[in-house]
Amino acid sequence: MKDKGWVVSTKNDLAQIEVACLTDSCQKCAARNICAGNNQSKGLLTVKNPLNADSGDEVEIEIPDTKYNMALILLFGSLLAASLLGMGVGYVLSPLFPLSSQETSFFGLLFFLILAGIILWRHFQKKNKAHLYPVIIDIIKNEGSYNKKGGQ
Repeated sequence: MKDKGWVVSTKNDLAQIEVACLTDSCQKCAARNICAGNNQSKGLLTVKNPLNADSGDEVEIEIPDTKYNMALILLFGSLLAASLLGMGVGYVLSPLFPLSSQETSFFGLLFFLILAGIILWRHFQKKNKAHLYPVIIDIIKNEGSYNKKGGQ
């Protein structure tokens, strides 16, 4: 999904973008959960800034819908697989412990969910962090300094 916004600030290779929240487009946007103004008329997004846009520039951003969806499938699919695997392993190993099979299955579920959570957290922190940010793809107007004209 593509959207337009105004650069509020920049830091290193990231920029804070103010986008207008139009009810139709915001409801379909994959980044609505990370947008600072998801229930307001304006929102702030942190985006990658490969074009070195400055404060006040009007820019076009692209939000990677496909990558968000794939990340969500990986996240929830992995947690579901880990919970089923944990319950199965706990049930199979229940004769080795002085607990009932239900209790052992429950502890197996907890162990595998915690393990999967740690692995997924590390995966998203290292590998996908750079790929899930929205990206500035064009500088429409080069203003130089941010001026707030009714948010635009």
